[in-house]
Amino acid sequence: MTNRTGKWKIAFMILMIMALFVTACGTGGGGSQTNAGPDGDGNNAGANNGEKVTLKFTFWGSPEEKKAVESAIKAFEQKNPNITIDPVHIPGTDFLQKLNAMIAGNEAPDISYSAAWKLKMGEEGLIYNFFDLMKDDPSIKKEDYLEYAWWNWDKDQSAGPYQASVVPSLMYNVDMFKEAGVELPPTKAEEAWTWDEFVDAAKRLTLDRNGKHPDDPGFDPKNIKQYGVKLNLAWSSYMPLVLSNGGDYLTADGKEFGLSKPEATEALQKVADLINVHHVSPSPVQASSIPAPATALQSKKVAMIIDGSWNHLDLSKTNINWGVGVLPVIKDYKTFFLGGSLIIFKSSKHPKEAWEFSKFLTDPQNVLDLHQGLWMPQLNKWYEDPELIDQWANEELPGRPAGFQDAVMRSTYEHAEPSPENNVKNFVEIDAAVAAALDQVWLGEKTAEAAMKEVETKVKPLVQGTYLK
Repeated sequence: MTNRTGKWKIAFMILMIMALFVTACGTGGGGSQTNAGPDGDGNNAGANNGEKVTLKFTFWGSPEEKKAVESAIKAFEQKNPNITIDPVHIPGTDFLQKLNAMIAGNEAPDISYSAAWKLKMGEEGLIYNFFDLMKDDPSIKKEDYLEYAWWNWDKDQSAGPYQASVVPSLMYNVDMFKEAGVELPPTKAEEAWTWDEFVDAAKRLTLDRNGKHPDDPGFDPKNIKQYGVKLNLAWSSYMPLVLSNGGDYLTADGKEFGLSKPEATEALQKVADLINVHHVSPSPVQASSIPAPATALQSKKVAMIIDGSWNHLDLSKTNINWGVGVLPVIKDYKTFFLGGSLIIFKSSKHPKEAWEFSKFLTDPQNVLDLHQGLWMPQLNKWYEDPELIDQWANEELPGRPAGFQDAVMRSTYEHAEPSPENNVKNFVEIDAAVAAALDQVWLGEKTAEAAMKEVETKVKPLVQGTYLK
């Protein structure tokens, strides 16, 4: 999800535009269903009289996630014997295309996983406003959720809060650090490596074919057998550094493109310099031959990886000695939560039952196994109540290595900013242009300053402010 290239995103945009045209013109929902709420006439018969209803539910995820979700479905059906869930698992790379095909064929699901494209669906009136669904349900309160966990397409219109959270994370192979004699990354935000300290550690962990480090005479940057660090070269990995340096995706007033400002371009250039100046991180071309994060650490191709915390589950399934640390800082420690949300389509004949299933699946207690390695909670109490913290962040759990509570949980909860993905209006369209331009920066063909200035002229009409801040 976070390794998209610029070309892929452009294709994604075209597909989304086609999908919106189809759904806006289609007849699958019907006029009365589109405008009715969960308590509207004819839409909640199953909840009122025990009628057997079936909900189609589309979702993605790894085999482990699929297994856990299916287990949660069984638990929900036991508690709600009149509701059957028809799960449709779709690999993430094919998800939107197949969802669009279902919508075009008047077979839209009742409830679904979703990504940033959901906001367009909200604007087109295709999905329910979560805030409307909350009004008659005292069990759900906005203040219970993480401050910036909302997917809004307008101030009072939302596709919901995160279903669960993930965060940018620094993961590493402990044995490689010990072999190199490098101190392990700090786990507390106030003790985070400075950028120079981070670069120095990465150099000491980088080796060419002859065992030389980047600062050694005769180091061969074209034949590196072990990289000190690999970043997922997408916004989810570089934005914490931009924020740390005082920059942002947009300016504070939301009126200008922030990535073209000096604070942002300086941070982006530092990332590019890891590749082209310090030779401690692979270029996009070199990275294509390096396996997925867990395998890369296991095979000792890379000593550190900055990527999403969703990789913790895969790491927990390996036999390597791995750990987590706080992200490096340039000036101040900043990061953010990420996460999709469950959306309910207005074409559903059973939105009340879909609402109940949505509540069940977003309660960490009902999918605790997923929150013990893959997901993080989206409710404040799970970060504040020691008993709840112990249920999902206990460092004796396979997916929660030593230092996890400080390095991942507290560092994010106490230093979170809005994620640009669910804060910046028109983010998908803007980021498609940004990603394509940054490919040239990562390859050393342009400076970050030059590339972002060029992008600024292209995205200026799309810069229309933020949703959450």
